[in-house]
Amino acid sequence: MARPRADVRLARILNVIPWVVDRQGATIEEIAERFDIPMDEVVADLSLVQCCEIPPYGPDNTLGIAVVDDQVLVEPNALLSRPLRLTPAEAVGLLAAGRAAEQASPDPAGGALSSALAKLEKAIGGRAPMEVDLEAPEVLSDVAEAIRNRHRLRIEYLAAYSDEVTDREIDPLRLTNTEGHWYLAAWCHRAGDLRVFRLDRIRELEVTAETFDPALGEILPPDEMPPLSVDRLEVVLDVPTSARWVSETYPVHSVDESPEGRLRIRMGITGRVFLERLLLRLGPEARVVSPPELAEVGREAAAEVLARYSR
Repeated sequence: MARPRADVRLARILNVIPWVVDRQGATIEEIAERFDIPMDEVVADLSLVQCCEIPPYGPDNTLGIAVVDDQVLVEPNALLSRPLRLTPAEAVGLLAAGRAAEQASPDPAGGALSSALAKLEKAIGGRAPMEVDLEAPEVLSDVAEAIRNRHRLRIEYLAAYSDEVTDREIDPLRLTNTEGHWYLAAWCHRAGDLRVFRLDRIRELEVTAETFDPALGEILPPDEMPPLSVDRLEVVLDVPTSARWVSETYPVHSVDESPEGRLRIRMGITGRVFLERLLLRLGPEARVVSPPELAEVGREAAAEVLARYSR
C-alpha cells in the first residue's frame, strides 16, 4: 500500500487536531470515521504528533495529545489555546488571499469574510485598502451565467498533460479560484461523473438552450471539489529504490518492493506526454511493465531528445 505523501499527511493532521481539541478527546474509530482515514494511519499520525515539541524542548512544551488504548486524550495546554501571531509577511499574504477569495465568489458566511479582512487590515495598519486583481478568462462571464440559469455547456477542452483536445457536454455547478486560476466543477456527460475544468484550458464554449435539474448540484459536497478532468490510464513502473520520490510526489495506487531492491509502482497517468516526462526524469533504469504497448515510451522519448540536440 502506498505511503501518504508528506504534504497530504500534514494537512490531515492539521485538520484532525483542532477537531479533537474542540471535542476534548475522541476515539481512534471516531477520528477514522469522521475524516475517512484508515485506523492504522490515524494511530501513526497521532504518534507523530506526540513527538512534536517547541523550544525549550521538554514535557511542558508538547501539544498535550495522548493516545491511551483506543482513546485520544487532550491535556490542558497553553500551546493549543495561544492566539495565532502572524509575521507582517504572513498577515499581508493572508489578507491578499482573503481579498482574492472575496472577489472570486460571494461570501457564503453573510459578510463574515469581509468583516474579518477589515479587522486584519486595521491590525496591519495599512493606509489604503488592499486591492487584488484576478485575471478573468474570456469564458468566465458565460460560465457564471450558465450556472445561474442552469444551462448545459458544450466545450472543447485541452487536457493539461496529454495535450489532447476533447469535446464534452457539461452541466456547470460551481466556480472557484485557486492560486490565481479559475476552475469549474461540473457534471461531465462524457465521463459520467463530476469533474473540474480549468477555465483557461477551455478552447471553445457554447451555451446551449438545454437546461439541467438544479438538484444535480446537491451531489457536489459544499466544501470539496471533485478531481480535475482527466482520463487516467493505469501503468506499472519498475524503478530503483532511489526513485521512491515518485510515490511521494504523485498519487499512486500501490508501491511494492522486491527482494532485489527495486520498486513496482502502480499509478494513474493522464497521457503519454506525462509518462514521457516522468521516464526522462527517472533515467534508463526505469521501465514500463504494463501496459505492454507503452514499454518503449522511455526509450523513444530519450531518442527524440537526442535527435533534437543533434540537429
